[in-house]
Amino acid sequence: MAIYTGKMLTSDQTISADVCIVGSGAGGAVVAERLAKAGKRVVVLEEGGFNPSASFDLLERNAYARMYQDKGGRATADGSITILQGRGVGGTTVVNWTTCFRTPDWVLDHWAEHHGVQGPSSEVLRPHFESLEKRLSVHRMQLSQVNRNNRVLWDGCKALGYEVELLQRNVKRCAHTGYCGMGCPIDAKQSMLTTLIPDAVTAGAEVYANAAVEVVTGEGRRIQKAVARLRDPESDRPNGITLTVEAPLFVLSCGGINTPALLQRSGLNRNGRTGKRTFLHPAPIVVGVHEGLIEGFVGSPQYVASHAFAHRGEGRMGYMLEAAPVFPAQFASGVFSMGLELQSQLADLPHMSVGIALLHDGFDLHSPDEGATVSLLEDGSPQLSYAWSARFEEALRDAARRLAMVQFAAGAKSTQLSHTRRVAFSSPQELDRMDRVPFGPGAVGVYSAHVMGGCAMGSNAANSVVDSSSLRHHEFDNLFVVDGSVLPTAATVNPQMTIYGISSWAADGLLNL
Repeated sequence: MAIYTGKMLTSDQTISADVCIVGSGAGGAVVAERLAKAGKRVVVLEEGGFNPSASFDLLERNAYARMYQDKGGRATADGSITILQGRGVGGTTVVNWTTCFRTPDWVLDHWAEHHGVQGPSSEVLRPHFESLEKRLSVHRMQLSQVNRNNRVLWDGCKALGYEVELLQRNVKRCAHTGYCGMGCPIDAKQSMLTTLIPDAVTAGAEVYANAAVEVVTGEGRRIQKAVARLRDPESDRPNGITLTVEAPLFVLSCGGINTPALLQRSGLNRNGRTGKRTFLHPAPIVVGVHEGLIEGFVGSPQYVASHAFAHRGEGRMGYMLEAAPVFPAQFASGVFSMGLELQSQLADLPHMSVGIALLHDGFDLHSPDEGATVSLLEDGSPQLSYAWSARFEEALRDAARRLAMVQFAAGAKSTQLSHTRRVAFSSPQELDRMDRVPFGPGAVGVYSAHVMGGCAMGSNAANSVVDSSSLRHHEFDNLFVVDGSVLPTAATVNPQMTIYGISSWAADGLLNL
């Protein structure tokens, strides 16, 4: 395979291509595969390393350090929200939990009505979803496959009368080991590392791993080159070698934080919108402790979801309920306890079930909803500043209450929130205390595996970054952004299929240039 690491060059080099793609995740891989198969000379520059499945040792300390942004420590500027994003060839698709939702029609309608999005509609995206679902082996799970952790969510929702459904996943011959977040060692997960990146390389694309693009530069309305600093694959430190790619077409697919940061480092933010309106799926966590074994570390991470609270009424954030796996280091880093207390809690790990709620960020029509903001630190690295609001805290509290109710309805003997000071309940009747529990920044641990927006698409260049009819940057004729950063709000569901579908649609336009 034509996948090169940071050791393939011994001196600075400039190469040319028909198209240069920065990033190899759900956006960049789709575009690379389509353009390479059309005969274009494609060069993909990927900041992270090339980690084939044979290298996945399924150890938390190694997986987070090698395959996550900031070694698993990425967070908002104030540390109040932990952000889990992949890093490496294949991007987050290598370490995600394989959950596949098409973009809800009501979200696409909202984008058209409130953000002037003219391109991707339900009808336009449908054939792209269908094609990619077939290629990536997306299919619905059966109730007989559901592990005990997800069964808690299913049983609890059923007992309470909440709508609940079985999920679709992009897997083939899945062994249901539960280690999706550390990379699939048997290539059952149909990630970009396993599917479209190899397809692109077979068609002639060249992928350079450990190639961190610092800037893209140009003149007038045209970008001319991307400048990458190579990194040593073992130490992940710059090795002093520069790789420059010159091309008539550039596609940025670095994700909801790194794409806005790259544009800002390059000085390409004339209208000041780049990095604005960045949205998450902030997720509170509720842990249930049961008498019997749950073993939330066994079985695929997600099989079940509930959309019962997607629409909670005027002025309130909706959310979706899902389950999450639980592993020792992951749990220990999130419960804010230590010493003997932590040791005692870890002893209960096999009896724990974990529920999460994905809050629907970006839909407040009653106040200026700018979401989070991506900006640069002095060294050029990105930071994300997220403003908490009373509306947000109300949603966190309500979601935590519902998750605790689900846990108790499914037989939990106690539940615990992810607060810095331990908050636990021994019965459903105690949940009335939830109203007195603080849910502000620093008081409760919140997590997000999904970052969207920051380069929002729209028809009006005054309040968007790319044109929604093509994803072309408003200020440059040959620069396109194709990743989750173009979404005008959160997707409201796990966004990988949304990004795949929009990227495939955008690739059609790129083929005609």
